[in-house]
Amino acid sequence: MSDISTLKEKINTKTFHLVLLGLLTGGLYLNIWMYKTFTALEDVTRIKTMSSAFFVGYLALIGIIGYVSVVPHLYALVLTGILLLVLIALSLLWCFRVRRVLKAYALAVHNFELRMNLVYTGLFSFYYVNYCINALASDKQKHEDKMRAKHEAIQA
Repeated sequence: MSDISTLKEKINTKTFHLVLLGLLTGGLYLNIWMYKTFTALEDVTRIKTMSSAFFVGYLALIGIIGYVSVVPHLYALVLTGILLLVLIALSLLWCFRVRRVLKAYALAVHNFELRMNLVYTGLFSFYYVNYCINALASDKQKHEDKMRAKHEAIQA
């Protein structure tokens, strides 16, 4: 059984630093973080979150958006908007997949139910996923304390 903090140590990114690096790099660091996270998740959980082809397609879509957005034409503007919506949908799809993988990992390997808010996952996407990965150890500790208190109350 792996330690619950292994995933946090492999990714090694505080959420505040992720926000700052995302802002300073214009969102480019989020792609690096996404790659680092999905490889670490697959190593630790042994559950595939996305294929390499998906990630390459995701990056290609970002490049296409950058290329099309500089074309000064109405159709290019409309196409850019549509491609941005597709990019957002793919990002959310990945975040919800990671949410499902984290919950399954916590339940199967560490015997506790990880509670990840569905709305926060949709609103804060990468940042909330990173926050939840960093909070895995403390969430498990809270669960163990709660179970210990419940067990002591039953015995009393």
